[in-house]
Amino acid sequence: MLLSQNKTTHVFDISAKIFFALTIIFISFRWRVDIWLRPMPPVYSDYTNFQLFLSDITLIYLLTFWLACLILNPKKIKAGNPLIWIGLIGLTISGVISVFGSVDSILSQYHVIRFILLLLLYLYIVNEVQSPVWVIVPIALQIIIQAPVAIRQSLAQSSLGLQTFGEILLDPQILGTSIIPIDGIRFLRAYGLSDHPNILGGSIAFSLIILFAVVLYGKNRQPLFASILFLISFPALIMTFSRSAWLGLMVSISFMVSVEAFARRWESIQRIIILSLLSLIVIMPFSLENISVFQKRINAGNLAQDEPMKERGFLLQAGNTLFIEHPLLGIGLSATPFAFERRFEEFPLSYQPPHYVPLLVPLETGVLGGIFYLILFFMPFIYFAIKRKEIINNPYVMGASALLVTISVISLFDYYTWYVTGRMWHWLAWGLFSVAIEREQ
Repeated sequence: MLLSQNKTTHVFDISAKIFFALTIIFISFRWRVDIWLRPMPPVYSDYTNFQLFLSDITLIYLLTFWLACLILNPKKIKAGNPLIWIGLIGLTISGVISVFGSVDSILSQYHVIRFILLLLLYLYIVNEVQSPVWVIVPIALQIIIQAPVAIRQSLAQSSLGLQTFGEILLDPQILGTSIIPIDGIRFLRAYGLSDHPNILGGSIAFSLIILFAVVLYGKNRQPLFASILFLISFPALIMTFSRSAWLGLMVSISFMVSVEAFARRWESIQRIIILSLLSLIVIMPFSLENISVFQKRINAGNLAQDEPMKERGFLLQAGNTLFIEHPLLGIGLSATPFAFERRFEEFPLSYQPPHYVPLLVPLETGVLGGIFYLILFFMPFIYFAIKRKEIINNPYVMGASALLVTISVISLFDYYTWYVTGRMWHWLAWGLFSVAIEREQ
């Protein structure tokens, strides 16, 4: 009887790990099931519908198998780093409180459930994911799937007929498709199998920083394999034309390179130089052929003529107005687009959240939620300042810190990391960082 129970527990444990890997693989995928359609035009339906993404389904299976393991073989559950745990508990409680002031109470309740699932995901990572292999391999598989699709879309300037797998029907001439207008041409940005180029760009940037950590700290042939995957997926990141993703990756890589130079690890610096040169060579043909598109995207330094930046400035002002009016409870988890529609009679843009998560969090969850988020936001920077000498020699902490830095930078320019599946990257990173610093101690 005991032997049979142990065998069953082992099967459940392996199943949970497999679904954990699948959750990471599918984290950027658009494929989903609409479980409740709630059309509220002119608000975009994805903001109001109840949806289960592929990564949500795998997450539910993961937690189900893990719970079964705990029932069959009870053990003490660790909360990980106290400050991270307090921050995540605080965010969850703030989300619950926001329901009472929400402009769309039922929607906020739905997202509270999602927050609870993410909190359980964090606990699973802290208690069960002790080997980086269970993160690195799924991230590599995600890139192997997404990058070729994105590259082919950009080169073909159309979708590839993969709608069965969640690909959006892409036509640069259709309004609403993310494009870059240049000389009368509507240049299509790469979507991959995600919902938006910025979402794909963010996911690739997060994946690339993990691969870059393997290039720096891996053993034997690991740096070689990671470099190959980096070179395969780097063009896909470029083709999303996601400036926040570009910046996030650049800042994090600069951080890691600076640490390696400070520690005088010249072998790692040599790897970085070779990888950098090869990356430039790989993207050179596409860059030269589309130089005018790049110039348009980076504005040649002229932000005053950048329409997306002006739109984001307007959204920030609208968000500030709502926050001032609802500072205590917030306007409710994920209810910002609907709140904008109710509050402003004239809104020159499509209803969407501000592209600045440090404002979006307190806007939706009140001041208390904003405080807990800022604790989590600044923690890796403070931890590095306090324990710099220990961290620079710990590859696990360096990799997890770089991932959080990338997410933090993107969060300053896009709301993706606070909405729906993008949150998984945030909670995954906090879990990995907690595991890394607990191991370091």
